Amino acid sequence: MLTILLLAALAQVPAADDIPEDAPDAGSPAVVPPLPVASLPPATHELFERLKGRVAQVRIIERRSGTKSSIGSAFFVSAEGHAVTNFHVVSSIVQHPEDYTAELVRDGNDASAVPVRLVDVDVVHDLAVIQQSGPVKDWFELATKEPPQGTRLYAMGNPHDLGTTIVEGTYNGLVQDALYDKVHFSGAINPGMSGGPTVTGEGRVVGVNVATLGNQLGFLVPVVHARALLERARQVKESSPSALLAVVGSQLLDNQQRITERLLAEPLPTQQLGDYRVPGRWLPFLKCWGDTPHNPENPYTITNYQCSSEEDLYLSSDHRTGVVAYDHAAVASEQLGPLRFSSLYEATFSNDAGGVDATKEDVTNFRCKVSFVKVGGIPVRTALCLRAYKKFPGLYDLALRAATVNASTSGVQTSLDLAGFSADNARALARRYLEALAWTK
Repeated sequence: MLTILLLAALAQVPAADDIPEDAPDAGSPAVVPPLPVASLPPATHELFERLKGRVAQVRIIERRSGTKSSIGSAFFVSAEGHAVTNFHVVSSIVQHPEDYTAELVRDGNDASAVPVRLVDVDVVHDLAVIQQSGPVKDWFELATKEPPQGTRLYAMGNPHDLGTTIVEGTYNGLVQDALYDKVHFSGAINPGMSGGPTVTGEGRVVGVNVATLGNQLGFLVPVVHARALLERARQVKESSPSALLAVVGSQLLDNQQRITERLLAEPLPTQQLGDYRVPGRWLPFLKCWGDTPHNPENPYTITNYQCSSEEDLYLSSDHRTGVVAYDHAAVASEQLGPLRFSSLYEATFSNDAGGVDATKEDVTNFRCKVSFVKVGGIPVRTALCLRAYKKFPGLYDLALRAATVNASTSGVQTSLDLAGFSADNARALARRYLEALAWTK
């Protein structure tokens, strides 16, 4: 009888599908179903154990001493022993093959060093492919698409020569308005991790570690560029240092042409500065800032406005290129007379070329032409300077210095720096830049 009563009572309990959505709470806590296992991130230690053998430390060896001069990271991407790293990790081999060579050291491989050869490079995206002579049993798969923003990622590499490390972080998408493609990664990428992989929980590479600004602010090269370079590297049978240097030069020429066409395709907007209009933010990849220092003791004011790409291409520790930067200074005084203002204006103007840092090994001396030109009906004093790249024929740095000389107690001084452009393109950009100057008083 008891059994019959229990069965009858159970029969009156409605199924889950029959309970109305607005049914009152019965007083017992709701049971939340667990998330599907596939949606949970993997345990970091399990992922690390599975992947650490695919990551290696890159050692750049100075031939005379036989010791390492710098380190970075790399990761295997093929059974044939191809590995991806950063160009800046191996750039000394391209620049000075007679002085440097490279080797890989893998965790769990008795720390034995394996010689590698440099196969191909992508200087614009800071990538390189190296290869050991023997095959490998385990390598990374390169993802075919970017993950959704907010995806948990894991950066791997060899920070500060401490051995292979894994760091958790977050994918935050491509950096907006950047001159060169890069992914914003919220995680700690430390020195020595350059060239290492950043992977999803499934172990697929979505980016290559490249830079950090500290405070969990890291940057990755998007995996699409690593895929393209690997496909090209697989076709390379032999590679010599001179051939790789020529590849770098060709890539730099293509890059400056792309930047020039982008700039010349758009009108150059202007910015009001004192009694003048000056070149403003030409394209979104340029970041612009302005300020007027306040010193009541000075009988004059100088208002500054500057724009820069804030990005460059690494050629060596002493030489960077691919730069667009300019700045203006509006000088004015209501207290100084024309003679005293002229003396001040002359002191603040410099026709010293300055420009982007480089060494005598990299570039020639600047050769300058000083002249007076009319721009929009106003006289402008200009110094236009060019210097040639010694290792990359056809590339130059340009430094333009100019100052308006139409008013007795005010004026604008401006400078434009272009690094790694053809002479014709540099002059065309300088001409467009100067044409944007105007007097509005």
